[in-house]
Amino acid sequence: MASQTLTCSRCQKQFLVIDQEQQFLSQKGLPLPTHCPGCRQLRRLMLRGNERALYKAKCAKCQKDIIVAYDPAKTTNVILCKTDYDQWLNEHDTTITDPLPAQ
Repeated sequence: MASQTLTCSRCQKQFLVIDQEQQFLSQKGLPLPTHCPGCRQLRRLMLRGNERALYKAKCAKCQKDIIVAYDPAKTTNVILCKTDYDQWLNEHDTTITDPLPAQ
């Protein structure tokens, strides 16, 4: 089998279905994809429930502009940039040292 160039039925972009993918789909009795890899990934992400979003925020310590994956208006946690978070983590050892309870 030779690689095939197909057109996505959702976004109309062309995408390549390589020989190995065609063989795999054929062995499993599955049809060739009708959506490009990007549209397939978007569909899988939408099955998780809600769309993901990124938010602009400022580090609470140094006021540097950062991008976070949660809404700063809704969180009660302090938002820190990577540098300040790493420094906080070094100062506050989060390793659990208590022994496990006896069974």
